Amino acid sequence: MTLQQQRKQLGQIFVVSHTHWDREWYQDFQSFRTRLVHMMDELLDRLREDASYRHFMLDGQTIMIEDYLQIRPERKEELLKHLQEGRLTAGPWYVMPDEFLVSGESLVRNLLTGFRQSRKMGFEPMKSGYVNDIFGHNSQMPQIFQGFGIDNAVLFRGFYGNGDPAELWWEGADGSQLLGLKLDEDRSYSDFYFFLRWPFVDRGFQYEEEELIERAEAMLDYKAKRATTDIALSLDGCDHIEIEPNLGWMLERLNDRTPGAAWAHSTIEAYVAALRTRIGELEVFKGEQRMPGYNGVNNMVLANVLSSRVHLKQHNQHCENLLTGWAEPWSSFASREGRPYPKAFLDQAWKHLLENHPHDSICGCSITPVHEDMLYRFAQSRSLGEGMLAEAFNYVSGHIAETALEGRHAVVLFNSSQRPVDGVVQVELELPLNSAVPAISPQIGGTNFRLLDSEGEAVPFQVVGVKKQSMKRWRPYRDLPRGEQIDRVTVALKGDIPAFGYTTYTVDMQASELPGKGEYAFRRAAEPVRYVGSQQTAPNVWENGKLRLEFAANGTLLLRDLETGYETEGLLALEDQADIGDGWQYIAPVGNETVSSTVGRASVSVVHDGPLETCLRLALQLEVPEEIASDRTKRSDKRIVLPVTTYITLRKDDPVIRCRTVVDNGVRDHRLKLLFPTRVDSDRYYTGTPFDLVERSVQLPDYSRHIEKDSGIVPSNGLLAIRGERHGFAVYSKGLYEAQLRNDRTRTAALTLYRSTRDEVLSDGGDGGQLLGRLEFEYAFRPFNPADTSWGDLLADQQQFSLGIRTVNRKPGPVAFETLHRRESNLPARHAYLNLTGSDLIVSACKQAEDDAGAWIVRLWNSANRESSGSIQPADAVIKAERTNLDEQTVGTIRVEQGNILRVTAKPKEIVTLKLWFGLQKER
Repeated sequence: MTLQQQRKQLGQIFVVSHTHWDREWYQDFQSFRTRLVHMMDELLDRLREDASYRHFMLDGQTIMIEDYLQIRPERKEELLKHLQEGRLTAGPWYVMPDEFLVSGESLVRNLLTGFRQSRKMGFEPMKSGYVNDIFGHNSQMPQIFQGFGIDNAVLFRGFYGNGDPAELWWEGADGSQLLGLKLDEDRSYSDFYFFLRWPFVDRGFQYEEEELIERAEAMLDYKAKRATTDIALSLDGCDHIEIEPNLGWMLERLNDRTPGAAWAHSTIEAYVAALRTRIGELEVFKGEQRMPGYNGVNNMVLANVLSSRVHLKQHNQHCENLLTGWAEPWSSFASREGRPYPKAFLDQAWKHLLENHPHDSICGCSITPVHEDMLYRFAQSRSLGEGMLAEAFNYVSGHIAETALEGRHAVVLFNSSQRPVDGVVQVELELPLNSAVPAISPQIGGTNFRLLDSEGEAVPFQVVGVKKQSMKRWRPYRDLPRGEQIDRVTVALKGDIPAFGYTTYTVDMQASELPGKGEYAFRRAAEPVRYVGSQQTAPNVWENGKLRLEFAANGTLLLRDLETGYETEGLLALEDQADIGDGWQYIAPVGNETVSSTVGRASVSVVHDGPLETCLRLALQLEVPEEIASDRTKRSDKRIVLPVTTYITLRKDDPVIRCRTVVDNGVRDHRLKLLFPTRVDSDRYYTGTPFDLVERSVQLPDYSRHIEKDSGIVPSNGLLAIRGERHGFAVYSKGLYEAQLRNDRTRTAALTLYRSTRDEVLSDGGDGGQLLGRLEFEYAFRPFNPADTSWGDLLADQQQFSLGIRTVNRKPGPVAFETLHRRESNLPARHAYLNLTGSDLIVSACKQAEDDAGAWIVRLWNSANRESSGSIQPADAVIKAERTNLDEQTVGTIRVEQGNILRVTAKPKEIVTLKLWFGLQKER
């Protein structure tokens, strides 16, 4: 019996030609672009000359068009004609991103960019969630795609991968469903290529017809076993592969020689349209899909890319927080005060950032020159974001009424998180030269100035640092740059800053004008200003009113919650192991000597201490093997010191312990982890991912038969938490994405700080993955009471930790503005631009609308597994409000209630986007 007689009949095969285009990977961007230009030249020539070559798909991205036209601008009209006529398809993405190492907002902005670029060129992007080679899929992608009118997705890694059906339903965290097109677990997005083209590669693609038909029969049999209908999708392309010019002949022969199966050169969208008329009962896959690869390396999820070249992750999260957390909101707020919104600058910052989001880039699994190029893009994104933020801050702070400052030096504190800052913060004061010297002299034991809040009340503070004779530069409008020497005094004070707002503190000093010099002479007050006290309660113990910290001899911490009685110890232990893997995988050698800091000794010193803030310095000297042995079976016998220094900050009445760890890494081929024994009695824990907080079990599934080893590594984009009936423990982090909750007696949470790896893909010895040199990491931890702490509370707290506060110093007198934008200085000393209620609702964006310069976009998501309600109250009067989808297309209206309040109800895990129009600017 022939294969044709054995198989279920497939009536039609939709062949979609494409090339999977990693923009940079085992070659740098410009090398790959050279190949792209040659590929596109041939493709356009073929489309012009061969009517049988009907369609080509540009890998779900629009950046390929941009990259090509920068070199071939003369072919723009020809290219656009094919896009507009549908012979070429591009988008929906600008770049195809990793789904776990970028924020939810980055995923949305990526699609917004792809959609807007497509429409600007006169065509609609491909309406398929094309994520064909991503290392697993996050739980909110179905909702994100649905928000752009996309109801299907091309999927590969993360699913079972052992004969999965070719069609399935994928249900997101909020219940949104997509029709999933599950690719061949062996040949992924290249089944047509590997079945029918690749066997002839060594024969110069001289096809032997009988062999071609025989292979086509095998392909039909293979696909029929997985198809749930009588049609199938087949992808004609592979990584950076050029077109097959003889495809028309091949399809003609296949149609003649495989009776009953019609082969059509087509599109994914045409296939989906035909499929929807045929599908019946399909298996439903829910939420995050990260199952380890079952039967082949091509289907692995490669979990350890979460920690490869960790500095890239840190830069990326910093830029994301800068743009979505600071530059966009404050540019929006400043626009309500009269400054134009700098959309073009911010769009350019996003463009540089998004170019770093393809999985081979942000995952840190490319050659070193690729990742060096990424550093430039991060720097450009950061420079643009910081520049726009500085202009917004200067505009707002510069228009605070001088009467509110009473002629004193002022420092304006900005809060960009959705909840008020009500606790100790650090603020840098820029004081005239030498004024700070008597202020902190040991003889005085106090200062010669007071800090006054926006109501004129004195605020306790603590001097924690001084930098004398620092240069401050600025450029007045229509003038050359200027500079002056100042003293920078860092103080800790009890801050009170409204959500999405600012407040002003003034420096009360005795001063008189020095004749003819234009400077201030400061007279010492009759009585020095002193706020005395300490948080140290014993030689090795500190308490801040909420928590008690005690150091063990090995440098680990014992923590006690003074309110609940919760206690744990062994916090901040370090674990160092060998790593003979690469950018994709952590691989342990057979002899994997593990070095632990728990059996050593540490040095602890007090950097500063006072009534409001204590900073402790913990120094460890880990003696570890220098590198892997030459046979790669064990670590080397030669040992060197790995210095690790951690600065631990304890603030008055603050439940969050803030840490900064500095590692001087001279060790190769290793992985360094940070441990938090939580001692919380629970079998469930949670980690943050884009627009979600995913519940996980400490009990690992049995993946023993899978080819890919599972070690319990999970993604965490800033929050890991475990909660029991009586106690809870949370870890916050900046740019650290590889997390683990171990199924041990102490329920130990583990953060991977970094991996030093040797191997690079198709490289002859790049060394950038070793991360030799100085590395810094920021993170925090806290206990919490489950009875009065929601997930939204923790997410908002982590948001505040990640964003921190920002400050602008303002000298007495008129402000010399650097721009033409000027208005009356009548802003109050304290102001909030947006108020949010609803403990489970998390704000992710506040920006100008994409297509309407007169409207704001405010986006938030429900972190709870239940319906949640809240309200938004902007400071300025809203004259019109709508709900939109993620593409910012209107889906409904919202009533503006008395008091300028907009009520919001969100279904479980729902993302809600609001579009707001305002009346005239308020008179302050």
